[in-house]
Amino acid sequence: MLKKKIILYIISIFISIFLIWLLLSKIETDDLSNTFKNIHCPALLAFIIIALISSGLRAWRYKWLLKPHPISWKNILLVTFIRNLFVDLFPARLGSLSYIYVLNRRMKFPFETATSSFVLAVIFDFFTLSPFLIFSIFIVGLGSSAVPSTSLLIISFFFFLIIFLALWLLIPLAKHFFKLYSYSTKLLRVDKKIWAVKIKKTIEKTIEELSATKKRRIYWPVFSISLALRLAKYGALYFLLYSILSSHGFNLHDLNFFKTILGITGAELTSILPIKGLGGFGTWESAWVLTFNLMNFQPQLAIISGIGVHLITNLFEYILGILSIIIISLPFKKTRPE
Repeated sequence: MLKKKIILYIISIFISIFLIWLLLSKIETDDLSNTFKNIHCPALLAFIIIALISSGLRAWRYKWLLKPHPISWKNILLVTFIRNLFVDLFPARLGSLSYIYVLNRRMKFPFETATSSFVLAVIFDFFTLSPFLIFSIFIVGLGSSAVPSTSLLIISFFFFLIIFLALWLLIPLAKHFFKLYSYSTKLLRVDKKIWAVKIKKTIEKTIEELSATKKRRIYWPVFSISLALRLAKYGALYFLLYSILSSHGFNLHDLNFFKTILGITGAELTSILPIKGLGGFGTWESAWVLTFNLMNFQPQLAIISGIGVHLITNLFEYILGILSIIIISLPFKKTRPE
């Protein structure tokens, strides 16, 4: 297992180095450095403010999903910033599991409570992706660019349907999984083992938490917060993109907000890959460049904007996440829910 992890890290580092080198070889490094020197500060400030609002909305959604278990705004914001730090550091968004770890180990929340709120948050994140994607395709125009819009529209619709069914059938599916686990452990004659009994109880309690959340009828409010969260996320990146491209003669109205959504979506889909660049570097920028090139964006500007957007967003999230880890690790920091 250790050797496998080491190999994966080495592959990730190699992928990042190779792809970043490949992208940098296609632009003038002076253009990239001048872009950062001449970044539009008011737009950058707008990015920071809207990104903080986005994190606040994510924290608010967690508070809804964690009820009736209380947690203070201070604590849930710290958990959210730490989650944002780790979410893209590992393949397939495994870093988001840090949310469960911090809530359970540091905040002393039951593992089942943290897990059920995490699962629902992930589903609602995916649930709100397709509406924005479908709307953007229609606004940009079917067949108006090199993007295979019709195919993308069909895929987005079926993706939305799958996530809807996953939310609707979540508890029945979880119960079937519980039955399958119980049957498998009995078949293998390990059902009396301590670890098997512990896992069984954990699954059972998680299902109870999911059922309790569904009975509270909060799906619509959570869905509304999730829509606002995604809009804030896209809005923040839109202003960040403008702050980077401003020195290249772009005005705010020159950038199509809905094309930006398509570009961001293409880049973020790399986060679900089982193997990607370390911290997403290389693969994220490559997907961004590919998507924007398909929408007839200048290749050099696509590379500069992709590197700039990813680097600044990561620095922003890393700074907040590291500060949150320091605060949460202080010896006088309260660890119990408030």
